[in-house]
Amino acid sequence: MRGKVIGLAKHENRLLVCEVLNDDGVLKGWGPIGGGIEFGESAEEALKREIYEELGCNLVITGEPIVCENIFEHHGIKGHEIIFAFLIKLSDETIYTINRFQIYEDRGSAHWVEWIPLDRFERSEAILFPSIIVDKIAEI
Repeated sequence: MRGKVIGLAKHENRLLVCEVLNDDGVLKGWGPIGGGIEFGESAEEALKREIYEELGCNLVITGEPIVCENIFEHHGIKGHEIIFAFLIKLSDETIYTINRFQIYEDRGSAHWVEWIPLDRFERSEAILFPSIIVDKIAEI
């Protein structure tokens, strides 16, 4: 089982998400920015680290986490993760004014990040990973 943390940055009924590509590099959906919780690290510490690594800014957590369990299959292998999803406010106000931009992971791979209207996920016009979080976002 894996511990994972994601940041829910919302602005004008849009959610900041990063592209999720299949193994062929084709877009298969979107996911909030976040990552794994390292051993000995709290969920809040992990989120602050992940957001800083990926967006280069700090954040303020604005509420209690939504905690959910995600059991999935990828390439025939079952995955199991506990997700801590926090509503956040980013310290870099310019991020809220840019609709689409690229981020670079430490391995050098580039990914598009975009503000996607929440109703696109609710109407299944865009796919959000993990899918279990779609209904939870509507509640906050």
